[in-house]
Amino acid sequence: MKIKFLLFFIVNFMSVMAFSQESIIQDINEPLLQKYINLATINYPLKKVSDATLEKSKAHVSIASLSVLDIFNAGYFYSPQKNQGLIYAPGGSGANNSIVMQGFQFGANVNLGNLLSKPGIIKAAKADYKIARAQSEDYNRILANNVKLAYYDYLAAKKQLELSILAAKDLKSILANAQAQFQNGTVTIDVYTAAKSASISADAGTLTAEVAYLKAKNNLEDLIGEKLEKVR
Repeated sequence: MKIKFLLFFIVNFMSVMAFSQESIIQDINEPLLQKYINLATINYPLKKVSDATLEKSKAHVSIASLSVLDIFNAGYFYSPQKNQGLIYAPGGSGANNSIVMQGFQFGANVNLGNLLSKPGIIKAAKADYKIARAQSEDYNRILANNVKLAYYDYLAAKKQLELSILAAKDLKSILANAQAQFQNGTVTIDVYTAAKSASISADAGTLTAEVAYLKAKNNLEDLIGEKLEKVR
């Protein structure tokens, strides 16, 4: 009887494992997975940091380009045509004061230091933007891959929990049957003890599977920024 019990347990366990191998890939929902990836690109905090860095670098390119105008300095001076407020310069000995200027006077100068440095500043700003854009694209790829891995881990943990619950349920039935037969004297204490031990181990395995499932679910939710129950 003990041998029969062990054979039954092994066959049951192998059938459960075969079911697990066949169903995990079939459980993958590609449209749902894409929704998870899209949510991650919107909600994940580090993705927001990456986007902000890219926007900052882009803004620096615009600022550097406009700063070319700093090379030139322009000014003007205005002296009215009427006598009030005119500027006079003292003349020579015995001469009347003479008017220096009237109306608008314009002037411009070029800052040589800025003229020489601006091309390099603009080039550096564009290079920083290219780096930030490449980093952003790489982070998008990494984030999408992390969401996929978290999703696969979640599916595996969910399936493992289902299988653990099923195995625990089956072993409880075996234990009940072994206990009844033991009380009737049709099986030995060894068979009953083996059934009880297997049932306890299955219950412990279910608890472990529950923890693994909750961790996998929490990890995926952290990435997408939403509870899985809200995503359809």
